[in-house]
Amino acid sequence: MTAFTVDFKVVPIWVQVWGLPFDLINEEAGKDINDGIGRVLEVDCKAIAEDQACFLRIRVELPLDKPIWRGVLVLSPEGVRVQIAFRYERLVGMCFSCGKLGHEAKECLNQVLAETRERLYEEWLKAGFRRQAKSSGRSFGA
Repeated sequence: MTAFTVDFKVVPIWVQVWGLPFDLINEEAGKDINDGIGRVLEVDCKAIAEDQACFLRIRVELPLDKPIWRGVLVLSPEGVRVQIAFRYERLVGMCFSCGKLGHEAKECLNQVLAETRERLYEEWLKAGFRRQAKSSGRSFGA
């Protein structure tokens, strides 16, 4: 067996789950999120223990043959449907055209199709991504 003969089907990656109601920022909810995103390997309980937890952090096996999930609807304890978003830590080698890992947009087989539709996958899927403020061109100071 060599590196060239191994067929990778999944990749383990940390995912931040944003927008969960505070009642659902717990280990049980983290384990329940595995329906479509991938098999949950671990829930980061240290992040949950912090008083000001803004997101739930889970480690999942992402399937490489499917686009990554941007988010899902969940049911809050009050029965309200809530949209949550996923952000992926150390996300590299992702195609922003088709949403799959393992190649970039310039190498994508779906590139022609992607140019004709709205972009569903963008840099904001990366954890820690901050949108740069556009400069107004004015300078302040003397």
